[in-house]
Amino acid sequence: MKILFISYFYPPLAGPASLRNLKTVKYLSKAGNTIDVLTVGNIVYNYYDNGLLVESRQNQIIHIPSFDPMSILEKLSGKNKTVSDQIYHNTPEQIKLFIRQLYPLDDKVLWLPNLYKAGKKALKDEKYDLLYVSCGPFSSAVAVRTLSKHFKVPYILEMRDYWTLLSDYNLQGTYINRLFSHYTEKKLLQDASLIVTVSKGIAEDISKHFGSFLADKTFILYNGHDEEDFLSLPAVSQDKSKYTLSYFGALYAKRSLKWLLKALKDLQKENKLPPNFSLHLYGNYHLETLQEIKQSGIEKMVKIIPQLSHQEAISAMLSSDALLLLINSDSPKGTLTSKVFEYLRTGKPILALVPQNGEAGKLLQESGQNYICPMESVSAIKICAEKLFADREKEPKFHYPEDKYERRKQVEELNKKLLSVAKREGKSFF
Repeated sequence: MKILFISYFYPPLAGPASLRNLKTVKYLSKAGNTIDVLTVGNIVYNYYDNGLLVESRQNQIIHIPSFDPMSILEKLSGKNKTVSDQIYHNTPEQIKLFIRQLYPLDDKVLWLPNLYKAGKKALKDEKYDLLYVSCGPFSSAVAVRTLSKHFKVPYILEMRDYWTLLSDYNLQGTYINRLFSHYTEKKLLQDASLIVTVSKGIAEDISKHFGSFLADKTFILYNGHDEEDFLSLPAVSQDKSKYTLSYFGALYAKRSLKWLLKALKDLQKENKLPPNFSLHLYGNYHLETLQEIKQSGIEKMVKIIPQLSHQEAISAMLSSDALLLLINSDSPKGTLTSKVFEYLRTGKPILALVPQNGEAGKLLQESGQNYICPMESVSAIKICAEKLFADREKEPKFHYPEDKYERRKQVEELNKKLLSVAKREGKSFF
């Protein structure tokens, strides 16, 4: 098959969205498909990882300029990236949210004119069997749906997260914008030839709210882990005289460290922390998180490490004593952060401040990880952390089902679905 793959997020941009798209393109290409990628041009972003492009097996990448806030900030800052980064990281999240809510659909909607133009040129120059759009930003799918109708090429709609069904974070702002976005989401789902979700919960909620018939054309592609990432790592050493609890990635929306920091401070006063304990945070953190750490009273035991490459991050996971996961308690049931799969693959114990009955909590329990408690309860975190520390010398008995969640195998199953869609639509390669 020849596939036009569209996503705002793709390497050298780093992060879970870009990584997922990279791995999908990588293994679809290895399955014998030819894939062209349409993605955004230069923007101000949390972090980059140029090393990821070494893995990419696409035929070509076409970078499309945009006029969304992150692109405009990059253009205004010119070569002075320090200024743009400072503006981005030091702007309160409430102000960022207010700016996002000003736009219809989402704050990347001004990417659409150039995306449509580039997509139209690509479809005139080449004969594609499928269009594959990975969302968010969800507005990208509007351009893809229009291209699909104009050129009579079926499109695959990938929902990497909730859109209008996101119950714990108000991205739309006004009632009118929410109504318009909900209507748009419904049309996009109805017209897609296949819907791909990252969790069972998202798939079920889409079917429940937009029509049970959608379940028949929905495929769950978990983020999973790539076994190749672990096989190529050098040997990792661990300092037994220290105890390191590590968190990887961003903190956004309602996710916060403040309850954990309070619990750790209490445990410190009670002399219940392991000797030489430290909390390592790997990533680029915003103003609110930095303030929480400064006000915690245990700032000296918290170390912030700037974002690492993906391979370096996995090595750091393996050298940690335990890994930290956070999901706020009022998040939708299908919230399943991508890092949980790599966490589980490391075989390290996970202090999971997540809803026990959510999909992430159930996956952790399925894997024998039982250090689970609400993110917002200091007392529960203390009990959970004490158990984690007490089990330090015990042989772990985790049983993560690696084969079930390995990226290559999952994408191979996705490829079968894509072949079925293309065959059903009677495209050129048959």
